[in-house]
Amino acid sequence: MSELDNRRFKFVEKMQPNSAALLFSGVSKIATEDEYYPFQVNNNFFYLTGIEQEHSALLIVKGFSEVKTYLFVDEYSELKEKWTGRRLTLDEAKQISDIENIYVYNQLDSMISVVFDANNNQYGKIDACYFDLSPEIKVGEELSLKNYVEKFRGQFPNIGIIDLYPLVRDLRMIKSRYEVDCIVKAIEETGRGINETLRKCKEGVFEYELAETFNHYGIMHGKRKLAFSTIVASGKNATCLHYPSQNAKVKDKDLILFDLGYKEAGYSADISRTYPVSGAFAGIAKSVYEAVLNCNKSVIEFARTGMTIADLQNHAIEVLTSECIRLKLISKDEDIKKYYYHNVSHHLGLDTHDISIRERPLENGNVITVEPGLYFANFNVGVRIEDDILFKDGKAVVLSNTIPKEIADIERLMGSR
Repeated sequence: MSELDNRRFKFVEKMQPNSAALLFSGVSKIATEDEYYPFQVNNNFFYLTGIEQEHSALLIVKGFSEVKTYLFVDEYSELKEKWTGRRLTLDEAKQISDIENIYVYNQLDSMISVVFDANNNQYGKIDACYFDLSPEIKVGEELSLKNYVEKFRGQFPNIGIIDLYPLVRDLRMIKSRYEVDCIVKAIEETGRGINETLRKCKEGVFEYELAETFNHYGIMHGKRKLAFSTIVASGKNATCLHYPSQNAKVKDKDLILFDLGYKEAGYSADISRTYPVSGAFAGIAKSVYEAVLNCNKSVIEFARTGMTIADLQNHAIEVLTSECIRLKLISKDEDIKKYYYHNVSHHLGLDTHDISIRERPLENGNVITVEPGLYFANFNVGVRIEDDILFKDGKAVVLSNTIPKEIADIERLMGSR
């Protein structure tokens, strides 16, 4: 059974009897009068099909005696190809998705009428339909999924509507070997992009130049997409978690924080590293870095299945508090929230902040980040060290251990520029 067949099999197992599921890839959103935002596929649709093309739909029917799966994609259009590029052929869609029943998109309405016809004997009586009820999904230029579901209710008032999000969420939280391999490849390439970027990291360079170096490396080496907008923040700017402007010149005495990642087959890497522009850690910057590094390693060692992300966060707070009191950076425990003001972890996958139940105990197959930080604007120092980890055999396995974080390793790396 292929990776995609296995995902759909597990999804169907979660569906109730005599039901169907309908997912859409989505369409591009309008940016201005004559421009569209770059298309981003609905990742739940992509998870079950491997298809990234807009104007596509997946219909799964769990009837009384069999399961049928149908994929709908745009038909060939010479005019569309001239304006917006070629579309998948039906055979190409079949090869990518491992779905046998491929139809053109304009046949979807006819198929839906057949499936939900109360007098239809092919599938038996279908009582409910699962939809991906995200309010952000658009089915057409002027049709949101919400509007589509309202139209569906009017056409089939006796069919129950069920949100499929919990079903896909539970599947996506547990990563397969294939998914882990994709994340590892994304991490490895991210590490290479960081190394390329560090070659240009010196006093006088602008933050945006470093960000563009990382972005360009990904394009030139496999046309890799960014997992999210690259963050490059030097000195005091690193105390802003999602620092947006990147217009400052880098100074020799700065620490510079990178938060970045590429994708591999849709799967994200999410890495943070902090480097000394001069090539060597010193003074308060070194002390803060060591405190964050100690916390990063302590959380990874502490993490076990059965714990929650809240447990990891509490442990991170305890370690950072202890470190800051030892360094006399704070005088009482509650002051830590002034200098550590984000969570230590989130799930990672097709989305950088992947869909999950944060309160659910961690399980084997979960991939999460570990990213403690300390931010002292008064010292112009912000440090975050973020690794991506997999839970295997009850413990945390570091997937990003190829990207140096020890002081000696970083100083050796910076010295080799």
